[in-house]
Amino acid sequence: MKYNLDLEQIAKELDFDLEDVEMLMEVFLESAKENIDSLKVAIDSNNLDEIYQLSHAIKGSSANLTLMDISNIAKDIEHNSREKNSINYLDKYIELKTLIEKIESN
Repeated sequence: MKYNLDLEQIAKELDFDLEDVEMLMEVFLESAKENIDSLKVAIDSNNLDEIYQLSHAIKGSSANLTLMDISNIAKDIEHNSREKNSINYLDKYIELKTLIEKIESN
């Protein structure tokens, strides 16, 4: 499944120039890759505080670019880690990583 990413539509929604959105998307992808790698480490060590912080960062940055699929998964991880709920964080991580990689491949 290819992530349907319409940068022109995002630019219109945000009232930005297309070039600005392209630059913001590059910055987002760079930080998301770092955060997603760190999130995997936090999940592997069951560090709920770190899981919370990283998912919060991913949630906010993706929402700023109207990437709501990514933001909603990160929000779910953020909520559950804040509440110290036992969920399958690895499955959620895989969903996030997959969506981020689909953006990269566009």
